[in-house]
Amino acid sequence: MKITGVETYVLESLLGDKAFGWSLWVTDRRQAALCVISTDEGIDGVGEALYSGCPAATATNLINDAYAPLIIGRNPFDNAVIWDLLYNRTRDQGMKGMPICALSAIDIALWDIKGKALGLPIHKLLGGSYRDKAHVYATGLYQPQNVSSITDALTEEALGYKQDGFSAMKLKVGYGIEEDIRLVKAVREAIGDDISLMVDANHAYNASEAIRLAREMEKYNIHWFEEPVPPEDIDGYLEVKQKSGIIITGGECEYTRYGFRELITRRAVDILQPDLCAAGGFTELARIVTLASAWNVPVMPHVWGTNVGLAASLQFFATLPHFPERRYPAEPFFEYDRSTHPLRDGISREKFAMKNGYLDIPQRPGLGITLDMSFVKKYAIS
Repeated sequence: MKITGVETYVLESLLGDKAFGWSLWVTDRRQAALCVISTDEGIDGVGEALYSGCPAATATNLINDAYAPLIIGRNPFDNAVIWDLLYNRTRDQGMKGMPICALSAIDIALWDIKGKALGLPIHKLLGGSYRDKAHVYATGLYQPQNVSSITDALTEEALGYKQDGFSAMKLKVGYGIEEDIRLVKAVREAIGDDISLMVDANHAYNASEAIRLAREMEKYNIHWFEEPVPPEDIDGYLEVKQKSGIIITGGECEYTRYGFRELITRRAVDILQPDLCAAGGFTELARIVTLASAWNVPVMPHVWGTNVGLAASLQFFATLPHFPERRYPAEPFFEYDRSTHPLRDGISREKFAMKNGYLDIPQRPGLGITLDMSFVKKYAIS
């Protein structure tokens, strides 16, 4: 089998009055960056690149200009060889960021091809599944725009997740300590004490601010505090972790085993959150998990994309070992983005539906989904 073509698609949909914000900025649109790899045996694979923070076109330009010419004619089963080739070819300027996001999309597509060719879901190719369903938490509770009361809008949204059957949800913070505490208090009082509540600052604070916020949030039974400080500030992570009684998580802004090495070996976080569509795809995340297992650091991936990224992340999530293994292992959480995303569900023919707080792991070959090309072409802007 040989790779015969690489196509990319940038999709975009404006949010209109559904625009939302978080600690860094407000977005008025959702985009998706897809990579479709074709072979001489008529088997195609699809991958997605995380684009948060810059236009999705950046990822597809990298795929088209830097990576595609290097993989045409190669065997898609040589995924590890191809990964090393692409990484080393762009290593001087591409150790982090969008080059790795683009490489992730290619790697995911290659694994999709392998699974389809062998008639197996990707989790079987990665060594098998520890679970056949994922215990999800709702990612939402962003800052709504054009509402009379942000607090009322957030508490209403949180109550909606509870009514839908979620046992956990994540609230965005990072708007200033006093405002954060006000929102945390309101949401906790609305949903009660039987729902796990996580918070995510998207690295809005320095260590001293994050410590103060963490200490004030402890009385609201916060399950974890995500990205309290900038991703480059490893010492800041350590300081917050040492001076807080809340679980500290991070890693969505980190890339490859080299980037995660310091987070892991210095025990900078309690839980690692690599994104499959950003940190290097299946090939590299398997290496990251192996490294994490040596230090007994749990991994719960960051997930924020369309059904392509969701399906891929579910395949990977199935293979995560327990940290540590024991008779009654702790059940990991899986991130289920519920923020406004007009492109998320329509992009695949297969749909995902939460049942009793869980998503099923796809069992069809490859990623377990099929692109709806009419939908892709409808929303493609390049």
